[in-house]
Amino acid sequence: MRSKALNGWFLLLVFLVVELFFYEVTDYLATYSRMAADARFSSGCTEFREVKNTPYDNIINQAARKFSVSPELVASVIRAESSFEPRAVSKAGAYGLMQVMPETWRQVNSKIKVCAGRHEGECTSKCYFTPELNVQIGTAYLGQLAQRYKGNMILAVAAYNAGPGAVDRYGGIPPYRETQAYVERVQKYWYQISGVQLPVLGVSANEWLQWNQGCGWGMLGTAGIIAVWTGFLYQRYKSWYWR
Repeated sequence: MRSKALNGWFLLLVFLVVELFFYEVTDYLATYSRMAADARFSSGCTEFREVKNTPYDNIINQAARKFSVSPELVASVIRAESSFEPRAVSKAGAYGLMQVMPETWRQVNSKIKVCAGRHEGECTSKCYFTPELNVQIGTAYLGQLAQRYKGNMILAVAAYNAGPGAVDRYGGIPPYRETQAYVERVQKYWYQISGVQLPVLGVSANEWLQWNQGCGWGMLGTAGIIAVWTGFLYQRYKSWYWR
């Protein structure tokens, strides 16, 4: 009959195997959840659903309809960019609700001319801070990026933050912590605003990753206890033959 110490050692081994199982499962679910969430996000952004009970919802819906962009995506970008603060200015010099850079403003405005007849010469901060104009420029730019990346809205959102040059150079989301966090934030807001449920049990990929990391640390702890327990059993039996 095995001793209680030996029974405890076997129980720890079983527990380690269970932890390993959950570690592998949560790793798979994190990967699958991210892929499924990205696909559902890009697919959902092709649907036109007006936003309601959102700051500037009329301006958002009108601009989105004009430039064939999802209103829910526009609202999500605004929330991520400025938290709906029309006079927001970033350290990099981006302005307004959709945090448009002056250079981007000039490029987009040369095509859509939102300020035509409003003033002479170049646009100024007065234009940048006008919600209607800012949302039109930002939405038109999002539409251009969506066309550039053939409807892959993950890449379009990444390019809105880091620039299309960076996305093209890396062939995907650039390895910038700010851009990666930005894409996740926009996606999170889109799910909240649209009311669409996350693919796997309503749990995000980051949450599955947290579970995965927890299992990993648990395995390390259990393995450490097993190592100590093994040393104790070896000292007790003076050999590797335990009973």
